[in-house]
Amino acid sequence: MKSDKGESNKAFELIRLLKSFSIPEVLDIEEHYDEQFKALKKLYECVRNCSVYLSLIVLNALSSYMLNCTGEMYWKEFADYFCFFFKKRNSEILRGDDLIIVFKTFLTNSMCNKRFLTVKLRRIDKARELIGKLSKNLDRYIKDQEFLLLDLIKYVGGRRDSKTLVFAVKMFNYGVRICTRERIVLPFTISIPLDNRILKISYLLGVRRDVINFWNRVSKEIGIPPLHVDSLLWIAYRYARESEKSEHVKFDKLIQFLSRLMKNVRNIY
Repeated sequence: MKSDKGESNKAFELIRLLKSFSIPEVLDIEEHYDEQFKALKKLYECVRNCSVYLSLIVLNALSSYMLNCTGEMYWKEFADYFCFFFKKRNSEILRGDDLIIVFKTFLTNSMCNKRFLTVKLRRIDKARELIGKLSKNLDRYIKDQEFLLLDLIKYVGGRRDSKTLVFAVKMFNYGVRICTRERIVLPFTISIPLDNRILKISYLLGVRRDVINFWNRVSKEIGIPPLHVDSLLWIAYRYARESEKSEHVKFDKLIQFLSRLMKNVRNIY
């Protein structure tokens, strides 16, 4: 990859590390080390209906920004809430507006998602038509996950690289893999979500502008779609921040790299 102005040798060291991962290895890491994936796995055991389950995931992902706790804690709260809800209702299936109403009740009472609540509730209302369409055309969305992104843009609004929209596709993919038991890989055409962790990593690498283009180029070079690159970095960042190790040799090397990167900058947290 050609170096852009501002990119450091650290970027090339990271690319070298990322090149060592195969797609199956990345999926393994997502499934074993992402606490959000684990929360969704627990949730499916409680819901047991793919359509309702995936609809809830999309609604929650669209609301998953400006949190007052970590993303891992928020998705655990989400899973715990709806597990309790469905057990109490004997797994009663929710449809259409009922699903929207129940999700809005969760959002209103969330301990982890208190900021900009009015804005988030309006966004959920915008997604109402999409959720109805999703339940009727689930196979299409499962087979073509870029189609979900296009419909998110259509019904909710936003750019193609909007952080919450592409994140919603990523979490939908997690849910699809759980409820279908098929390892469906995301397309290269959907960008990485620029949340705080990815922005901090980019900054430490010396990437200060055209950040999405940088990660798109990295993705093509290493042969791993951007949203799966996001998973590797996002999970490794948490492990590095908490000084933890995994049981995966290659992944530990990535964690160690990010740990060294963080130590070079004050007040990274």
